[in-house]
Amino acid sequence: MTVINRDELREKIAELANKANELKAEIKTLSELKSPQELKDAAEYSARGFRAVLFGEKAFRTDIVVFVASVVVALLIPVSWCERALMVYSVFMALIAEIANTAIETVVDRISLERNELSGKAKDVASSLVVAAFVGAGICWTAILIGLAVRLLGNGC
Repeated sequence: MTVINRDELREKIAELANKANELKAEIKTLSELKSPQELKDAAEYSARGFRAVLFGEKAFRTDIVVFVASVVVALLIPVSWCERALMVYSVFMALIAEIANTAIETVVDRISLERNELSGKAKDVASSLVVAAFVGAGICWTAILIGLAVRLLGNGC
């Protein structure tokens, strides 16, 4: 049997009380749901942002074309629904990366249009986000398509 002295016991009780307070705070924030007007406002802000990137960024429009083509291809090839979802999701992540890239570049340009080493670094890192997302999508698609080829060739097709 383990014996705990009073100081250790007080410490444990204090720890548990702190954890309980943290959980209580989390529950409170979860229960503070947004009003219908706040949800409507948030939807309008999101739609405005989407329109801005769609009509203001040629790269995003190109990414949309790639995404739509990817969805069509993913629907046409004989893979499982899970694989299909991964294929579509991986390209969708590239769209999200392009939106983040645009947001970062917009903020950097808002601060100053002057050439600055840190501004350039921020833009380069944001751009690498898009490249990394597309590389990830390429890896995902390659793995699934290799699996498909192995299954088809293994069946004598």
